[in-house]
Parts: sequence; structure tokens; C-alpha cells
Amino acid sequence: MRIIIKNVTVVNADGMFIRDVFIEDGKITGPFETADREIDGTGKHLLPGAIDAHVHFREPGHDHKETWETGSTAAAMGGVTTVLDMPNNNPPVISVKALEEKRQLIEGRSFVNYGFHFGAAGTGNIEEIRAAQNIPGVKIYMGSSTGNLLVDEAHQWEAVFEVCKEKGIPVIVHAENEARIQERAKAMAGSTNIKSHAEIRDCECAKIAAHEAIALREKIGNKLHIAHMSTASELDLIEEHAHDDLSCEVAPHHLYFSMDDMEDAYLKMNPPLRHATDLRRLWEGVRAGSVNCIATDHAPHTKDEKSRGLSSPSGVPGVEFMLPLMLNEAAENMIALTDVVRLTAAEPAHIFSLEGKGWIAEGMDADLVLVDMEQSEKITEEMIQSKCGWSPYTGYTLKGWPIMTIVNGQITMENRKMNPKPYGTEINVKN
Repeated sequence: MRIIIKNVTVVNADGMFIRDVFIEDGKITGPFETADREIDGTGKHLLPGAIDAHVHFREPGHDHKETWETGSTAAAMGGVTTVLDMPNNNPPVISVKALEEKRQLIEGRSFVNYGFHFGAAGTGNIEEIRAAQNIPGVKIYMGSSTGNLLVDEAHQWEAVFEVCKEKGIPVIVHAENEARIQERAKAMAGSTNIKSHAEIRDCECAKIAAHEAIALREKIGNKLHIAHMSTASELDLIEEHAHDDLSCEVAPHHLYFSMDDMEDAYLKMNPPLRHATDLRRLWEGVRAGSVNCIATDHAPHTKDEKSRGLSSPSGVPGVEFMLPLMLNEAAENMIALTDVVRLTAAEPAHIFSLEGKGWIAEGMDADLVLVDMEQSEKITEEMIQSKCGWSPYTGYTLKGWPIMTIVNGQITMENRKMNPKPYGTEINVKN
């Protein structure tokens, strides 16, 4: 399909300019005369499609919470054109066999492009990691979370760091210290206060684990990515140990909510919500560039599951509203549009070596989102595409919305209407 987007403001991480953009055979190309579709981009902004490098689309094993169709629809509706899915499925993706089975399960069903992070196993699966192909990263759960992929022994971390250095891919850490979690859980046993979840998994849990991971990275010399960074102390460590091979992400819920907002289990997640001072410090890192990217940790659970108080599973959905939240920040002059692209496209493409992604230039993949920065809309439960049917951002009025999402050169979403054909394919990792 040939598409021309005329007179549009192109936004890359390094600047903005008005031009015509030409799309053919899934790529951004040089000029041509005739097109199947000509789109007037006057007054609109064209961004590289957002990349959410941390989602849990729940298949295989938990499709009562989300299916790949519903999760990828939510992504496309929100201007996300690529997602990287985590390995805590059932069965978990800790073997080449499980990875290939997941590939076969998802192929042909996704409305956005996708990649699969591999999991480190407490029992040891170094040879499986070594054999796994086209994986953007390997996840280590240093602290227990949803699923059964806890790896809390230092010698196991070192082996994973070594093999990932061989493969040239980052280790992604869920940085919480398991020993401290267990110790504090015993001390607070019997509490019914929902905020005790955050007290058990306190800021020190994150700081200890992040410090251990960063020290090991400096010893091994591999790439390290700190997932869902939530505390000021973690950001201090990132800035103190700044290195090209050290990166981090922040989830929107850790930028928009603090412990003071936690009235029930709908805002229960791992790592938990922090203090308002942590939230403000994370925003400083976002604006200063010491936070590399925004990733949602999209982790849907049903309303019934989230209505069980302290026994509720941890996690919140987020993929559909990541980009609109950031666009609203730009509309309010809190961050630049170029920073939105850096945080949601250019940096995640760089960190995870995603070939052809994150930039608008000739030869790059035609994964794009057309944005109306003047459109203002209130988030309602009726618009939510995730199967779980709820969002922590319901009721927010945001300015700046995706009006068209293009995946592999095909119009996937236009004015909140989806093309019924899934054009998403698996990403290629450059390594």
C-alpha cells in the first residue's frame, strides 16, 4: 500500500520539521507521485510509533485477563506500534520450546508488532538463554512478583549477566530484594491496611536490589536495564553510575500516583506506589534525560481479582494511555514533544536493538502515529480496549491524542476505529 501524508509536522527525538512523508511496502521511502491514500497532515504531528518495552499480554495461560487481540488493540488505539512481552506466562518462557510455542500462538493475531523477552529461571537455564534467538532481553525477578520466576541468588544473576553479555542483549531486572520483602512481611503479618503492601516492599527493597544489579553490571560489563524504577534512591544510583550500558524505565503509574492515592487494591502493583517525593524526583529524571524511557508494565487483572483487598494480584493496565498521558504533558508544556518521542520510541528502540524502529527517516519501518495535539478527550471506561475493562486513568481529561496508527505501512487505527486485519509481526533484534 502506498500512502502519502502531506504537510505534516514530523517529530523525531532530535527535532521537528514540516514535510511530506511517503510510505510504500511497509517502509518510509523517497517521494513518489501517485498513492492509494493521501492524507492531509496540516496542523497535525507525525511521531514514530510508540514502543512499550514492558507489557504482560497474558497469553499463554491467563487469557481471562487479556488476549493478544485485546491487548494489541489497546496498544494500537493508544498509538503504540510495538510491544515487548514479559515471560511470566503459564508455561513461563524459560526454554526455547516455550518461546517457539508462544511465537506460534501469537503469529497472525497481533494488531501491533511484538517481541518476547526471555525469562531467567531459579533452577538455572543458561543454555536455554544462550540458544534462544531474536530475544530483546532476559528478565530476572530479583524479588517475587506475579508468577514463579524468582531468581534471588547472586551466583545465578552472575551467570545470566555473563550469557547476556555474550549475546549482546540487556538483562532486565525487577529490582526488589526478596530477603527484605520476606522479613518485613513476617513483621507486618495480620495487617489489613492495603497500604501495608507498599510498606512491606519499601523503598529500601528497591534500593538494595538496584545497587546489587548495578555493581554486578560493572563487574561483568554487560547491558543492564532497570525495569519500572519507582524510587528517588534508584534514580540517584542510575545517575551516580551513569554508563551507556545502564538504562532504566519508569511506568506511568509511578509518575501519576503516590501511596496517598492507594485506597484499594486497584492501585496495588510490584513495585508498589511510593511517596510523593519519589514521584517528583522521577519527573525530574524524565525531564533531565536520566530516565531513558517510559514503559507501562501493562499488567491487567479482572475487576473481581482486584476487588479482593490485600490478596488481590498486583498490576495495573496501561498500554492504551501511555502516549496520550505523555502528549498531555507536552500540551501543558511540561515536556517537549521531542522528549515524548525520545522516551516512547527512540530510546526503547536503541536499548533493545529494535531494527528499523523509533525514528522517522527513509528506510525505516513505517510504524507511525498521527497525533492531534488540539484534541481533548476524557478517558471513560467505555473506551477501554483491554479485556480487563478498567484503567487507573479513568476520569482523566487529556489533550493530545492519536488519531491514526500505522503498523508496517498499514493503517491499523483511524479515528478510534480499528482495521480488522492484524498487520503486526515479530520484531528483528540487531545483535
